[in-house]
Amino acid sequence: MNLAEALFPLIPGARASRVLAFVGAGGKTSALFHLARELEPQGWSVVVTTTTHLADPRAEPEPIRGNVVFRPEMESPRTRASGLGPIPGLTVLVSREADEPGKVVGIDPTWIPDLKAVWDFILVEADGSKGLPVKAPASHEPVVPPDTDLVVGLVGLDCLGMPMDGRTVHRPEIFARITGCGPGAPIAWEHLAALVRHPEGLFKEVHAPRAVLLNKADRAPFLPSLRQLGELAADLVLVCKLESPDSVLLSWRAEGPA
Repeated sequence: MNLAEALFPLIPGARASRVLAFVGAGGKTSALFHLARELEPQGWSVVVTTTTHLADPRAEPEPIRGNVVFRPEMESPRTRASGLGPIPGLTVLVSREADEPGKVVGIDPTWIPDLKAVWDFILVEADGSKGLPVKAPASHEPVVPPDTDLVVGLVGLDCLGMPMDGRTVHRPEIFARITGCGPGAPIAWEHLAALVRHPEGLFKEVHAPRAVLLNKADRAPFLPSLRQLGELAADLVLVCKLESPDSVLLSWRAEGPA
């Protein structure tokens, strides 16, 4: 099963456009572009953007087949219409290059309704993680647009068994507080489950349907059982290896295994 097929049951089918926000750590940018590459050949128009920062897609090892559009006015809250019209193919929409090399700055969430008037799918990176496998959000994170249809929360399974410190965890002091995993202790499944379930954890202040994407299954010391996936109390849980065409290795839905 590919990622689009796994997520479709949670995506409203009758709406003219859909907003999917990606939070957490362990491969958000890879997941965004992986999903975009699955959707675009099916005839959907797709835009990838961020409400934080994004690795510059022009510098990626596998550059996108599409357009990178810079709109500097979109870094600030919307005060006028975007003037955007149909853009064929996959589009990456950002405001400007970031001061940090290799990064681009995203758009203010108030512009999302303008994007919905143009594209079928708006894929939003709504969180930052410094490229680490797992994170706990700070008070200002994540930046999920208010009209999001589905929030996909990522965790890199390669964090299991690793010491809980700043080399593995983004914001380790917050992670320790909400999961009970002390500094230097090995990260265990129960810590990831606590991160997903905690009101200040992976889905902090999220009111849309929730899908957990447990990524990097090929680098995990073990894979969770169906019972453990059910412990996450999400609408959908996917165990994935995003580098593969059939990227979803295991899928669990709230009413039972998919």
